[in-house]
Amino acid sequence: MPPARTCLVRLPPDGVRPLAAGELGRIDRFRERPGALVWLDLTDPGADEIRLLEREFGLHPLAIEDVRKRHQRPKIDTYPDQHMIVAYEVVGGDPDAREAHVEEPQEGNGLSEIHLFAGPGYLVTVHWGHSAAVAATLRRFQQRSSAVGETPGMLLYAVLDAAVDGYFPLLDRLSDRIDALEDLVLEGGAAHDALREVLALKRRLLELRRVLAPMRDVANALLRRDIDLIEDRAFPYYQDLYDHLVRVLDQIDVYRDLVASTLDANLAVQSNALNAVMKRLTAFTVILMVPTLIAGVYGMNFANMPELTLPYGYFATLAVMVLAGIGIAAFFRARDWL
Repeated sequence: MPPARTCLVRLPPDGVRPLAAGELGRIDRFRERPGALVWLDLTDPGADEIRLLEREFGLHPLAIEDVRKRHQRPKIDTYPDQHMIVAYEVVGGDPDAREAHVEEPQEGNGLSEIHLFAGPGYLVTVHWGHSAAVAATLRRFQQRSSAVGETPGMLLYAVLDAAVDGYFPLLDRLSDRIDALEDLVLEGGAAHDALREVLALKRRLLELRRVLAPMRDVANALLRRDIDLIEDRAFPYYQDLYDHLVRVLDQIDVYRDLVASTLDANLAVQSNALNAVMKRLTAFTVILMVPTLIAGVYGMNFANMPELTLPYGYFATLAVMVLAGIGIAAFFRARDWL
């Protein structure tokens, strides 16, 4: 995807308007106006976009280095007059679609990295590929009646909240899949495929927890107002954001326990199936052992064997073999070994 720039400015009392390409070189002047708020969104930034960040916002060299390297863990870094936050959202979820009760696509459960830079009078979002959270917040930011974007702290909350809300539909889908796997495991069908998917779910939940635990710490740092960006009126909103992250992490821990229980159940079912097979093989071995013993006795080459002269000895021996096999089979059948 080629680099894309979207720059909006909210100037009271005029409202929100986009900045043309020729106005991007004067972003610093817009930021100096009283009550102004500039939001620059960059998709797949290249060298020109990074130079724009350095020139118009004076981002710290370490923050620029993180943008170039990507794949950062969720964190919050504070520099003079600016703050950098790294967060992750679920690819394929649209917050507006959830609010409108529109069915979401089932695929697309990957995670996408978002870098947010906030300071006095501005917010910069950088992401790679489409961001449903940013797109939904952009639409809300442009509405005159929306309270989103009245301050940098409120705009930052709106983006983070949209990203966190995207995890709930994903967890619902994982919950449904875990329930289906539990039923499949208990039925004893497709054991190999079920085991492979249980292990894949276990890795998936571990990946989500590795991302969301640091994001909870970021929300906690914002909630403590360690940075001057969060004003008093935004405090309840960040408290709600922290609560959502705690709920998501609690659900992930519960699902990890369920997956572990499903894995144990799968192993127990396989062990029971193996025990049943061994019991049947043992029963068949004992059933065949008696006729084999009798045949072995009468297969010895001795001249003085009393039964050799009986006129019906052959048929009597066969009858004994059959009756002994039937009796042993009935014995094992009564004990559910056959």
